[in-house]
Amino acid sequence: MALRINPISNLNGEIFAPPSKSYSHRAFIAASLTDGISIIKNPLTSGDVEVTINLLKELKLNILKESTDTYVIQKTKDSFKPNYKTLNIKNSGTTLRIFCALSLLIDGGLTFTGEFLKRNRPILPLLDALKLLGADYKLSNKKILVQRIKKYCEPVKIRGDISSQFISALLFLSPLLICNNRNFIEIEITTPIVSYPYIQITLDILKSFGINVQEILDETKKGKYKIESQQKYRPHIYTVPGDFSSAAFIIAAAVLTPEKSKVSINNLNIENPQGDKRIISILRDMGANIEVIQDQNKIIVNGGLERYPLHGIEIDCSEIPDLFPILCVIGALSQGKTTLYNASNIRLKESDRISVMARELGKMGVHVEEYDDKLIIYKCEKLVGSMIDHENDHRIAMACIVAALFCHNNSEIKNLDIIKDSYPSFIEDLKKIGASFD
Repeated sequence: MALRINPISNLNGEIFAPPSKSYSHRAFIAASLTDGISIIKNPLTSGDVEVTINLLKELKLNILKESTDTYVIQKTKDSFKPNYKTLNIKNSGTTLRIFCALSLLIDGGLTFTGEFLKRNRPILPLLDALKLLGADYKLSNKKILVQRIKKYCEPVKIRGDISSQFISALLFLSPLLICNNRNFIEIEITTPIVSYPYIQITLDILKSFGINVQEILDETKKGKYKIESQQKYRPHIYTVPGDFSSAAFIIAAAVLTPEKSKVSINNLNIENPQGDKRIISILRDMGANIEVIQDQNKIIVNGGLERYPLHGIEIDCSEIPDLFPILCVIGALSQGKTTLYNASNIRLKESDRISVMARELGKMGVHVEEYDDKLIIYKCEKLVGSMIDHENDHRIAMACIVAALFCHNNSEIKNLDIIKDSYPSFIEDLKKIGASFD
């Protein structure tokens, strides 16, 4: 069944930002590595995070839902014991990459399967790095087995320009490793880190759960991490913050309305290290009127292109891959041209986001120029409704729905469940502020 998206002229109202997907993954994983009882409040539990939760349950962790938004996590005597099941990680890159590393903690390792492997998304640099920590692996396009065969730890070298999740995985693992030849692990980052704010999120979580990491990076984000081995994760009560990555779609929708709009979004802490809070400064640079009420963790968007027209700018996307799809839509309704550059790693996400957004905007009548590492989008005077093909990428789906709100005729989208990966209440929140769907 398809959802029909009807054009709108304004949006007004108030919503709460959904929980951060990135923080939720990491909080559940860190809690599972403690020796006591941890409590996670306000987590996202659908989509890819549900994949992580189900995998932890397969590893005999007790994860109990105590109330609507509170979960209790506790090890059992059987947790992280040898597991001979093949674990399906679907298309969750965070789950696979972090648990490939954590496989080294389990006798016999772990075996994974899933859509991620069928799509040939990057994993080899991480696996080769794990070999320097005593691992071995067997990899095909259907399965992957990772296990530790020796307890020696050599200095690790890994590229930073493919996926920040490689580094996050090593940072989660390293504090727990036993190394016969040294008492610390050194990770050298040989190329500048892409999506560095996600490393900051990892470090934020690790610190909250009692783990110490020494970071020595230069201005290009190359350098080293030093981690003392045989540390202990400390039980913790952790509240997951609101997600700027998901809120960006609502912020953009309010900014792009043709007529006067006012939308308030709660549960957004501008001091949080999430990189996607850059959506606010980017839109302000383009001409938007957005207020930040810091002491209330609130964003107020005063929208309406009649009052606050946007002008195209050049945007470096190396640290904000999840904003790329919605920035494409913003570019299509901004004066002149918008250039999104340093985006080659965005082709390696849940879909090839450069090509898919170029195609979907083209169907709506937008002129774009596609290059290996950038996309140039020109202002479109009249968007045309289309049948949206999101290729099972939740951020493509939400970006195209926002674009469809401003077409001069209806659009349709199928397989809407994909949105649950990061923002289960997206359609309901849009309805709350005035969007119309059939």
